[in-house]
Amino acid sequence: MTEPYGLTNLLSFLIGLSTAFYTIFSLHILFFRKNRTRFQTVLGIILAIWAVSTLKDLVITFPGMYVSDVLNWILLIDGWSAITYTVFVFEVTMPGWTTLRKLLLLALPFFPFTVAYALFRRDEIVDAFALFLWCYGWAVVLIGYVRSRKYLRYVRNNFSEIDTIDVSWLRPVFFFAIVSQLLWLFTSLYADMLTDILYYISTIILWLMVLKYSWNFHPIITKEETVPLSNRPLLAKGVVERVVEEQRLYLKKGITLYDVAQALNTNRTYVSRYMSQVRGQTFYDYINQLRIERVSLPMMQEHPEYKLEHVAEKSGFGCVSTFRRAFVKYTGQMPGQGMTVHEGAN
Repeated sequence: MTEPYGLTNLLSFLIGLSTAFYTIFSLHILFFRKNRTRFQTVLGIILAIWAVSTLKDLVITFPGMYVSDVLNWILLIDGWSAITYTVFVFEVTMPGWTTLRKLLLLALPFFPFTVAYALFRRDEIVDAFALFLWCYGWAVVLIGYVRSRKYLRYVRNNFSEIDTIDVSWLRPVFFFAIVSQLLWLFTSLYADMLTDILYYISTIILWLMVLKYSWNFHPIITKEETVPLSNRPLLAKGVVERVVEEQRLYLKKGITLYDVAQALNTNRTYVSRYMSQVRGQTFYDYINQLRIERVSLPMMQEHPEYKLEHVAEKSGFGCVSTFRRAFVKYTGQMPGQGMTVHEGAN
């Protein structure tokens, strides 16, 4: 199969660029980043694997190497990288999920295809492997989407500050993962160099998005309390609001549902049930709405000269970005515009 010289050069450049990209960021994370988390370590290892995997693709840019057997072997080897997607998604939504035993279990379905092709060298084996990877990829995306929604629901129900634990950024990542998967499938089945080029571009964009959104991400382990709710009546209406407002708990930076439960001398599950069934709000929304209505708006109206950082800090927000989002959500305006207090936290 002969490909245009210009496309071959562009493909070589993109493979080299991809390899350098993965190598630089993996080395930075693994050897130069201080106080890195387990998630960041896992991400660094994943990028290192991608660096090695991408480097081997340079072979297809050599004269006479863009042929069926070489491309089949590259597809088989690249297919194993699907495991890194799985590890990434599960480490984001279920921190600590990855163990050696689970990695071996994930690898089991990949062995038969690789061994079978090594023995028989038939295109049908590669086609079957591509179909398996297509289904596997969709399963990872769908499971990851469900897990991310569950994780995000837990975070919003239990925390007032979620900037470093939020996973809503996974949505655009999933979208680009699907685009990349489609391009990979097409180039795997039809050995098209132009689609190869688009695939490399899409993967660089995908991992750039991951790095951008997850650079300061600190996933938490979600722990649901198992309490027989039917054995205890719902908290009396107004009791949560009274304690939170009388003690001004909303001014405590990083306050959690557990803190409120302790102030009420009750279980976190009962407070969570109260928030959803009585207030119809997440804990995150309730606390930040109180901060805006009770502190931020009055302060900004009385002292328009105050900087947003000062207002955010005095209102109990841990960072200005959370303050901005909450302000826009509950007033419909950017901070600094004409403001009107909205009732709704009572």
